[in-house]
Amino acid sequence: MPESHGNVKLGGKGIIFVSWNVKGLGQAVKRGKVFSHLKSLSADVIFLQETHIKVTEQRRLRCSWISQVYQSPFTSKAHGVAILFRKNIPFQLSSLSTDPCGRYIIILGTINSFPVTLLSIYGPSTDDVFFKIFDLLPDT
Repeated sequence: MPESHGNVKLGGKGIIFVSWNVKGLGQAVKRGKVFSHLKSLSADVIFLQETHIKVTEQRRLRCSWISQVYQSPFTSKAHGVAILFRKNIPFQLSSLSTDPCGRYIIILGTINSFPVTLLSIYGPSTDDVFFKIFDLLPDT
C-alpha cells in the first residue's frame, strides 16, 4: 500500500502529515495493521482514501491516539475518504464539505490559531470530480 508523508512546521512545532490509499478498512486485522503503522510514523494528520467505511461504522476509524475523525463515506465496497487527527493536534473545525459519493472531504479550521484548509480526495483519473474540486476550495 503506497503512502506519502511529510513534516511541516506550524506554530513552531512540527506536524507530520500522512496520506494513504488503504484500499478498504473493513477487516479488523487490516485496520489494526494500518493504525499501528500510522502510529509508528508518528502521524499527526492523516488523509485516508478508499476507506470503504459506512457512516454508521465511523467508530472503526477511531483508536486510542486519534481524537477527531472527519469522513465522507459511501459504501462498504467502494470509495470513502477521511481525515484523522492525533490527540496532540489542537484542530478547531470551522467548515466541512463532503461528496455524497465519498470521493472527497474538505475541512477548514485552525491548528494553533493558524488557518488551514485540508482536503482528502479519491477518484480514478477519468472522474470529473478532479476538474470540479478546485471550484469548491475557498479563496484564501
